[in-house]
Amino acid sequence: MKIDEGLITTLVQETGCDRTLAGMLLKFTGGDIDGAKRILKAVPKDIFVFKIKFITQITNYYGAMLICYDSKEKRIRRPAVVVTDEKDIGKIDIKNPWRDFENQLYEYAKVRRVDAIKIENIKRRLAEKEFIEKLEKIISPSRAINREALNALFLDELYTIFADTNIALKIDIEQIDVFELNRGIESIEELVEPEERSEAEKIEEKQPFKRREYSLVVLKIEPVLSPVSGRPIKELEFGDEIQVRITDERDIADYLAELLGGKVDSMRVPIHTKIIEVKPLEGGNVGVLTQFGPGILGMFKIQEDAKVLTKVSETENIKPKEEKKEISPYLVTAGIVVVVVLFLLLIIFAR
Repeated sequence: MKIDEGLITTLVQETGCDRTLAGMLLKFTGGDIDGAKRILKAVPKDIFVFKIKFITQITNYYGAMLICYDSKEKRIRRPAVVVTDEKDIGKIDIKNPWRDFENQLYEYAKVRRVDAIKIENIKRRLAEKEFIEKLEKIISPSRAINREALNALFLDELYTIFADTNIALKIDIEQIDVFELNRGIESIEELVEPEERSEAEKIEEKQPFKRREYSLVVLKIEPVLSPVSGRPIKELEFGDEIQVRITDERDIADYLAELLGGKVDSMRVPIHTKIIEVKPLEGGNVGVLTQFGPGILGMFKIQEDAKVLTKVSETENIKPKEEKKEISPYLVTAGIVVVVVLFLLLIIFAR
């Protein structure tokens, strides 16, 4: 199925995904751009955007920065930092949407005096492994943020850069997904000179999605068990196909179940999915990751000795009917002739 380039362009502009992914999703949904948007909208919001302002009370520095922490890849992305001795930076409000806040920082840095050395020191400190490990313990999509610990972490970093005894700090946080983050790239490209961006950032801008393990939506699924004719789950490998039911109750799961043929009327029915990984777990269990389409994954946990229905086991169950062997009429005729000859010989010898 050939997808209209206009649809691909529209999806890229409205969601921030790259053209390759846009094309695959539109092909997967049969050209349904609203369906592709629903899939992208269901992507976990695992990027934390910190909008930060600070003042050093003794040395009289004023600072503002935007830090994007990717909790999936465990790294800082696109840090925007301004440090100055001019008070008017205080007009930039951290309650503004993150993209507006970011643009305001770059606009300010273009026309006002800033301390480039301290800016680079902050960026370097925030990119270090030690800082990331500390941040990882505080930030997770699955738990509430400890604000006090977060404030203390950023203050510790600032105190290593500014020779001050009192730093006031304010933080506002937004959670976004990777596509929302990438949707702001074009405006930043207009504000930042090419030589100011690192090679890694340039590569990331060209390939924003491929580095994230190609997972958009992970669905809860259950395999179809077959104790007699199935295959042990622990024996299956990458590329093997098994039958599963989508048990996830989210709206996006309902849409995908219908799209994939896993829903008839209101009933969830078995469909095939390809295995990506079978990983041993504690307690004699295995975790199984499967793929339905581009970035559409399934996941379940099961006992390692459980037998599941696969395409191979299905084929084995369908045994071809044995064809009845027809006796050739020539053989019948030959048999009759032999019997007659033997009968005649018996009569002759009996005389």
